[in-house]
Amino acid sequence: MRFAAKIGLLLLAVGVLPVALLGIASYKVSRDELQRTVGRMQEQSAEDLALFSERFVSGALENLRLSTSAVLPLDVYSHSELRNILGLQYRQLPFLSILAIVDDDKAPVAGPIFVAVPRSPADAVRPEDPRLAGRVQVTDDALDSFARRLPAPPAEVGRLELSKPYRGADGVPRLAVAVRLEPNRTLAAEIVLTDVATRVAELTRKGAGVAYLVDGRGELLAHGEPDGRIAGEEKALPEVGFARTGALSRLVHRADGRRWLAAFAPVKTYGWGAVVAQPMNVAFAATENLGAYTVTIAGLAILLALSVGSLLARRVSRPVQRLSSAAAAIAAGDYGTPVEARGRDEIAELGRAFGRMTAEIRRRDEEIRGWNRELQARVEERTAELKAAQDQILRTRRLAALGSLGAGIAHELNNPMTAITGYLAIVRKQLGPASPQGELIANAQEQAARVARVIEDLRSFADQERSALGQRFSLVRPVRAALDLYEDRLRAAGIAVCARFEEPLPDAQGDVVQLQQVVAHLVENAINAMPRGGTLEVSLGSIDGDALRLRVADTGKGIPSGLRERIFDPFFTTKDQAGRVGLGLSVSHSIVEAHRGKILVESEEGAGAAVTVLLPAATAAHLA
Repeated sequence: MRFAAKIGLLLLAVGVLPVALLGIASYKVSRDELQRTVGRMQEQSAEDLALFSERFVSGALENLRLSTSAVLPLDVYSHSELRNILGLQYRQLPFLSILAIVDDDKAPVAGPIFVAVPRSPADAVRPEDPRLAGRVQVTDDALDSFARRLPAPPAEVGRLELSKPYRGADGVPRLAVAVRLEPNRTLAAEIVLTDVATRVAELTRKGAGVAYLVDGRGELLAHGEPDGRIAGEEKALPEVGFARTGALSRLVHRADGRRWLAAFAPVKTYGWGAVVAQPMNVAFAATENLGAYTVTIAGLAILLALSVGSLLARRVSRPVQRLSSAAAAIAAGDYGTPVEARGRDEIAELGRAFGRMTAEIRRRDEEIRGWNRELQARVEERTAELKAAQDQILRTRRLAALGSLGAGIAHELNNPMTAITGYLAIVRKQLGPASPQGELIANAQEQAARVARVIEDLRSFADQERSALGQRFSLVRPVRAALDLYEDRLRAAGIAVCARFEEPLPDAQGDVVQLQQVVAHLVENAINAMPRGGTLEVSLGSIDGDALRLRVADTGKGIPSGLRERIFDPFFTTKDQAGRVGLGLSVSHSIVEAHRGKILVESEEGAGAAVTVLLPAATAAHLA
């Protein structure tokens, strides 16, 4: 092999290969991270669409239910009066396309009220009915379809039944609703999800994204594209999403053959699903550019290596050979090999530069090794802390469960066993010690005494678990851990965090995991109170060194004065989102009380809320 080829290969190995490998690694890491980041953004968009759909349908059903009070009782109105009342309701509820009162055989009693498709200009909506302008017009086929899909009248007055969602001729999803008014009288209505279809269309950007809704069977309900359809891997996405009951994102092939990054989120209340997708070339444009840059730079590096190799082969064969030997030694990890650099020409200068480069590489290699050791030590330290925290959580849960089980069993068995031992004593006394059954009764009393001792042991275990004092720790740790946990959500919600921690602070006494749970509940409530962003202030200080004060304040909508007394009640919530059970502040209150502390709430409606947690310091916890 010619020397030029050898020099070229050496330069390729030393200069180009690391660049190529680094570029490939950077491309892969960037692509994976970008997929996770964009995937989370897509999941958030899908969750927003699912939440919007759920709120719209729930709000429409609630408004429809409330409007039924206007027609009750039915027997006080004539047929024409009922029709007029239905017409008034129809005008006040813009999401309705059909409204009627039917009997149990679904025969119309009053109505139906709807805007018919005009057969001539004279049939068009009159200008004096502006509330009907833009309403969905109903054809005879649409009216027949509604009648077929109308659910059976509910059995109980006030109950509501929904049909499965279906699409109209215009592609907008609809729901047939039956609300029992009185015996043999039911309010029948068709709800048109126009706002939902509009929201889906808004999320569909030409060439850059698509959104659609599916029902529980994966059938299409609404699509942002007029001729939109789902096929192939897209159909499997709702199946996996419904099975997981949570948002997910993955790469799928759409009907056009291209790969898209799609996210699915369930509409939990109604068993539907929302999907938001984006072409892979749009989602990963940054990484594709990085790949192109890497290929370009690698190609330039190859050309440069070949040119330099040819020049060096012609002019500096021996010095290069020495430098090559030195480079091989350095590649093997031997930084002590000397590099000869005699003379004052460029080759000698190159040799001296090579020596300086060797020293710099050695220094950086030692720094990297030191950083690796430090990083490994930190990872091991954090892993040990995480394992200890997990062990503490598992132990707390196991002991709490066993304590509750022991207390329950002791409570349930104590009274029956007391009665059993009493009855045995009475029977033994009545029969006398010399009776043939005396020995059997004595054995029964002995076994009952054993059961009583077991019950007492269980009660003692439960009392001991309740009296555990926990451990000493810095309250800064659970506060920071809770803020780190919600860092992404706070940033996504546009909430600025202002954290202030006084130094030094006395230690707290108790369960660090439970107190982190308290802070997490407070931060979660603050995020829900600021849907359009705001400021979250978290401050931690001491009171004369005997107590700790944690204050979490937001600039959200605040708490109405009439509801402040109930915020700590279990299952009470002021949140609009469906699925919120209202246990956060109740659980937090119980944890703070168990740590001999207090939790205080300050709020003005429309001016935010501030929650203050007071805890005794570890030195004073035994006095609290």
